[in-house]
Amino acid sequence: MPHHRETAPNSRLRHWASRLALLVACVSVVATSQAVSDDVLSEPYTGATVTLTTEAPRTRIPLVVRATATKSPDKIVEAELKVLVSATWTPADPSQTAGPRLRAVLVEGESDFSGPEAGVALVAGQPVTTEAQTYLSRDCRLGSSCEWTTNLELVLEPNTAAGKVEVVWTATAQAHVVDTASTPKGFTVTVSEP
Repeated sequence: MPHHRETAPNSRLRHWASRLALLVACVSVVATSQAVSDDVLSEPYTGATVTLTTEAPRTRIPLVVRATATKSPDKIVEAELKVLVSATWTPADPSQTAGPRLRAVLVEGESDFSGPEAGVALVAGQPVTTEAQTYLSRDCRLGSSCEWTTNLELVLEPNTAAGKVEVVWTATAQAHVVDTASTPKGFTVTVSEP
């Protein structure tokens, strides 16, 4: 039994030590997290319908995201862009059942940096939707405004059945200011084509 008495106080000590370590870890996470303002959403922007074919299987649509404020702090702005894509495939041969795949990706500026690719298999005569999204670089201090140029790339995968794909798309953006819990006066976010 003496062994049991020695273990009980050590067990309680370990229990309280683990609680203390957990508490310290939680406090350090809270202490090092950055304050950010609330996200501000843009109005949805719907661009012109795009037609892709096996002869012209790709297009690149430039988009501009802007964040402005009437009274702007000298703080970093973080933004995200999402594009909802709806595509309808019309096969050249009405008996064709195997539809092509459409790939949608957002590529920031002229760089190769992109968000995750969204791919979807198309079905004859039925609209199919997918969403492309990307986080925009943190290289912008608000000053009077921040602007990011991003390209929506739409691509029909090669070796697909002949036909055409009508693509309707709508873009929305959201942004917030880092190192402040309050949203700057007149802070707005817009999406447009150049």
